[in-house]
Amino acid sequence: MSNFIEIKNLKKTFNISSNNQLLLFENLNLNISKNSTTSIIGPSGCGKSTLLNIVGLLDSSFHGEYFFDGILINNINKSKLNEIKNLKIGFVHQFFHLIPELSVMENIILPALIKKDKISDINNDAENLLKVFEIFDKKNMKPNKLSGGEQQRVAIARSLINKPNLILADEMTGNLDEKTSDEIINFFLKFVTNHNISLMYVTHNQKYADMAEIKYEIKNKNLILK
Repeated sequence: MSNFIEIKNLKKTFNISSNNQLLLFENLNLNISKNSTTSIIGPSGCGKSTLLNIVGLLDSSFHGEYFFDGILINNINKSKLNEIKNLKIGFVHQFFHLIPELSVMENIILPALIKKDKISDINNDAENLLKVFEIFDKKNMKPNKLSGGEQQRVAIARSLINKPNLILADEMTGNLDEKTSDEIINFFLKFVTNHNISLMYVTHNQKYADMAEIKYEIKNKNLILK
């Protein structure tokens, strides 16, 4: 498998005060293959979510080289950066981040509206995802009428509406009970594998980390391949 994401010699610091910095990563290297599943595990505060934000182009304040599908991210302009972020990357968050005033259907189609595709095509894609994730009968409901597992299915469907090449998931089961978590992660891993989508997810749960094809641990400001 060829490298889809390649990060070389990443250094990331945070300013604690005017003359004090916290070093989070140093000489960190990361490779994600096309059509693969990758997990990142590590203790709280080690930088899992920060690394996810860097890969997801939400954080550009770092040193090192970042290649996204052969494109050197360090050298491209903001417009191209936003295009990659909005159209080629999907995000799944622990706390769902659904808009309470919108219906399930409206939440799912929201990221697709920036592509300016035909609304009929967007709706068809959304309805297909609703069927795949077994929440079609909930499409007109508001998020607060759904269970936690159903809300996460909506959030996952939303991340897939633009047919991204890469999905980034931050503790996607962290707010769910064990039974629901098992259902969600098994379903999601099967879906991305069957649809040739790369998935990178961070978790504190060793069982879920071990389900990925490629497993990393953040340790001593670096990534260790397990």
